[in-house]
Amino acid sequence: MKKVKAVIVGYGNIGKYVLQALQTAPDFEIVGIVRRSGAEDLPIELTPYRVVKNIKELGVVDVAILSTPSRTVEAYAKEILELGINTVDSFDIHTGISDLRKELNAIAQKHNSVSIISCGWDPGSDSIVRALLQAMA
Repeated sequence: MKKVKAVIVGYGNIGKYVLQALQTAPDFEIVGIVRRSGAEDLPIELTPYRVVKNIKELGVVDVAILSTPSRTVEAYAKEILELGINTVDSFDIHTGISDLRKELNAIAQKHNSVSIISCGWDPGSDSIVRALLQAMA
């Protein structure tokens, strides 16, 4: 089985949980972590991984999981999609999801990549339930 080469971009609360999820996923390989501070002040749990300031330092990457604050997702996603790397994020500014989807989709198509946005619980499955309940009300 070929493993998906994954990178975690950002290492705050979301990044820590993404790391745990990827560590237990037999079909994923963690090829690195991108942090603003790079390898400075490295938490002990990151010592087995390559920690860099820029995703370009990592070589072959299949998917970048964006674990950054929502307001920075757009910039990171654009840069990474232009490299031909797929992205997954948890962008949670509900009023901006549609516009972001259109913008990132255009970039992804141009660079033969895929952008999965606003995935998770909220936004994500909770958003669908909320929309259905509002429609019923």
